[in-house]
Amino acid sequence: RQPAHALALAHLAEVQLRRGWRAEAAQCLDRADAVAGTTGYTARLRGDLHYKGERFAEAARCYQDADALSDRGTWSLVQLARCRLRLRDVEGARGAASKAVERQPHDSGGWLVLGDIAKREGRLADAEEMYSRAHEAAPHDDFVYARLIEARVMALPPDARSREVEVLLKTTARGNTQLQGVLAKLRAGQGKLDQAAEVWAKTLSATGDAYSRRMYAFSLLKAGRTDEAAALLAQCLADEPTNIIVFRNYINLQHKRGALAELRRTLEDLLPRAEARAGAFHGELRKLPLADAS
Repeated sequence: RQPAHALALAHLAEVQLRRGWRAEAAQCLDRADAVAGTTGYTARLRGDLHYKGERFAEAARCYQDADALSDRGTWSLVQLARCRLRLRDVEGARGAASKAVERQPHDSGGWLVLGDIAKREGRLADAEEMYSRAHEAAPHDDFVYARLIEARVMALPPDARSREVEVLLKTTARGNTQLQGVLAKLRAGQGKLDQAAEVWAKTLSATGDAYSRRMYAFSLLKAGRTDEAAALLAQCLADEPTNIIVFRNYINLQHKRGALAELRRTLEDLLPRAEARAGAFHGELRKLPLADAS
């Protein structure tokens, strides 16, 4: 009965992770490990928990444990490679991704990370080849396709890159919001910051997801549209109160705008959901004037 109970707790943790309830997921994983010890499944889920919290060193250790504990799929290896890239350990990332494609060559994840590594190293032809392998493995994955197209258009003259992506978005890649993100990136690279922001606005309208909202907010910030950016960053922080990058950008922007009362209200409202970041919220609140003195 105990192993079955532990498995049920682990499944519940996975559901809570998908809902974004990280504190509850952590509690379930603690209980599952207390009942039956750490397994490949619980180690992988704990890795996912740390990854979502952007604790990449801790996540990497968990994914390593998951692979050692007979997690025979490629998810843990691919995620380990992504953690290594985040930690700037390119060789470690390459090793984990290579092991993933050796284990399951028809999965896209390992090829995708190998493409990211090649792109980072400036080997664009190799990056395109790796992304092509990923696309062959997952032909209907919009994210993989967008990565492939981004690598291909980099061989074109700068002025032609965004035009090529626009043509694809109007034809074979219509509705691919991941490719819209590539277009926004290319527009920003051309210095067309308002146009980049509008692409992200269109993407957010189509998806409504936290990532698109975050990218739209950052694009508004780069375009100097600070009032719009502040309102959107507050929504982003509400989406992800533990996101350090959003937190710091929102704090800095509100100080620059002199909107300290607005900043205090936002931080106080989100404090109950700050989890491990509660100390940072308290620290910023202590620096602010009291509400009746602002």
